[in-house]
Amino acid sequence: MLKSIIAFCLFAAYAQAQLWSNFLDTSRAIDWTANTGFSIPNYTVNCSTQPSLATGSGNAAANTTSIQNSLNSCDATHNVVLIPSGTYYVNGITFGSQGKQVLRGAGGSATYLFVQSLASCGGIGHGLCMIAPNWTYSGAANVLPPSGTNQCTWTAGYSPGTTSITLSSCGGTPPVNNTIVLDQANDTSDTGGVYMCDGSTTNCTYEGARNASGRIVSGNLYSNQQVVYITGVTSLGGSAYTVTISPGLYMTNIRSGQSPGAWWPGFVQNDGVENMTIDMTNTPTSGSGNVGMFSCYQCWVKGCRLINGYRNHVWFYQSMQSVVRDSYFYQSPGHSATSYTIEPNTASNYLVENNIFQQVTTPYTGNGGAVGGVFGYNFSVDTLFADFSFAWPIFGSHSAGDVFNLFEGNNAVGVEADNASGPSNQLTMYRNLLTGYAVGTTNNLEPNIVASTNRNWNYVGNVLGQTGIQTQYQAYATSSSTFSGAGVDSIYDLGEGGDGGNCTSNPGTSTTCDPLVISTMMRWGNYDVVNAATRWNTTEAAPAANTYVNANFTTSYFGTLAQTLPASLYYSAKPSWWPSAKAWPSIGPDVSSGNVGICSGGTYASVQATTSVQCTGGSLSTAWASHATSIPAMDCFLNTMSGPPDGSGSVLTFDANTCYYSSGPTVGGSTRGGASTSGGASTGQALDIMYRRF
Repeated sequence: MLKSIIAFCLFAAYAQAQLWSNFLDTSRAIDWTANTGFSIPNYTVNCSTQPSLATGSGNAAANTTSIQNSLNSCDATHNVVLIPSGTYYVNGITFGSQGKQVLRGAGGSATYLFVQSLASCGGIGHGLCMIAPNWTYSGAANVLPPSGTNQCTWTAGYSPGTTSITLSSCGGTPPVNNTIVLDQANDTSDTGGVYMCDGSTTNCTYEGARNASGRIVSGNLYSNQQVVYITGVTSLGGSAYTVTISPGLYMTNIRSGQSPGAWWPGFVQNDGVENMTIDMTNTPTSGSGNVGMFSCYQCWVKGCRLINGYRNHVWFYQSMQSVVRDSYFYQSPGHSATSYTIEPNTASNYLVENNIFQQVTTPYTGNGGAVGGVFGYNFSVDTLFADFSFAWPIFGSHSAGDVFNLFEGNNAVGVEADNASGPSNQLTMYRNLLTGYAVGTTNNLEPNIVASTNRNWNYVGNVLGQTGIQTQYQAYATSSSTFSGAGVDSIYDLGEGGDGGNCTSNPGTSTTCDPLVISTMMRWGNYDVVNAATRWNTTEAAPAANTYVNANFTTSYFGTLAQTLPASLYYSAKPSWWPSAKAWPSIGPDVSSGNVGICSGGTYASVQATTSVQCTGGSLSTAWASHATSIPAMDCFLNTMSGPPDGSGSVLTFDANTCYYSSGPTVGGSTRGGASTSGGASTGQALDIMYRRF
């Protein structure tokens, strides 16, 4: 009895510290307040060499050499390379190997870099490359057992939250004050709960192929991954070590039978780019991107305008605590299933916050091993796919291993998790406006598409759908072979087997429908336009236990729970970057005087706006029962940048200082407090930064 009381007290103390603790079980969420992103350093001392640049396309090579030499001259106390106002042609640029350097322009549109050719970032082309000097990748011999020098077997320390693990049979000593990837082999059969699989497993992916995220060890793909920071290493003798990590372990399904392991991919810290345009128009190739962060710890993009990223605009790869904030993303040239914009892959604890996405295809795509990240307060408009009849969402997950990510406060078409390359688990949607609509689209009109084997998702406090578009609350799998309802007309499309809502759809594939998607989903306090009300449904809120996830309280518990929600799940108070006069929180069932409405008539009929003036030739009508207030990124786009409400047209002028910092911190400074920037993992206090289905 005493042990039970102690255990309860320990749980209560932990739960009380979490903003979600009264409506989510600890197996469904993590502490996003402590380790998401980091405090961007306010570097002010110039590096010893500064670039001498010339205009004109014929000067690309000379400009590149000058910038490279300047970056190479930086050291621990000389950190800033300044690029003045002007338009400069450059080739791909790779940051110096020492880290702690920022490439800083004079403004998002004032400093303009036209990239003419690509830098090789781990063999993948990018305009700017932040990469560890000792970078290695998941298929390299040095990270594969039994003889790899950068790998170990993970033999103990599997409990969620643990910060002490045991590594054995190591090929080398795990590096203290470096990042390390913890992983385990994918499941070979359905667990009935948290299921981590790939194309080698029956009924896992409709593409029938393995995703590219993770090591392949003895023929087994390791998609279950978390990047952590090593704070201490103690030798146990015989190539075994006790390793202290930060943060603690997130995953709830780690077990010895899946041969867990660990490997280290190289390390560089504190590379950043600020206040400039990076235009990839002249380098459109399918593998290219604007900025690559490869084995980069606490690296960032801030106050930038990024144009025409082909595969992606920013790639977090084998990285931790990356930050992309206060930036503007325009156009994805291919508008294809592999146009990702922000792409985390084997990446943990990243923060993508307060950004504008115009005419890109997918604003965000979790593409395998994306863990513990936050996509918060971003505004997307006119997201485009090559088949322009499709409304295009945020891809919460596109490959196996995306777990414990939070999507909060965003204004977007919707969220989707397909089963093209493997499933996600334990993702949370909180206080988003997800409409399921874009001008001229007739397909993909569900604000929430969660396909087969994507389980244990949480939806809390969201505002969903658009009046006149969705006509039913949900379409869902009732068995492996039956599907109830028509997904395209629904607020929720849950458990479809393949592409389009069928249970055995795509030619050449055999993925079936999955009733566990709906039965393991937690939903509480969401407003939707079909019900025209907020649902406080105790049955939806209390899914039963399933493999590796606990029951989420009980229906009777939710029947007596106060219908109140915290303003945020990763901010304990209104962040300092949030305008003082703007309502906080901005979206949710407890917001009653929101200013986001729909244009009635005129040029922008059926499009979101905040004033009648924006509805050229029409007027603004109240929508979503006034549960949605414009977020700062939307205000910036519509008011400061004078962007058309439907997102049409050419690239716009952008300056983050004008939009966000006229009375607050500048782009060159930190916008989040409480985290280390000189080494070590973030401790975090008050958070102030912190393939479509083919």
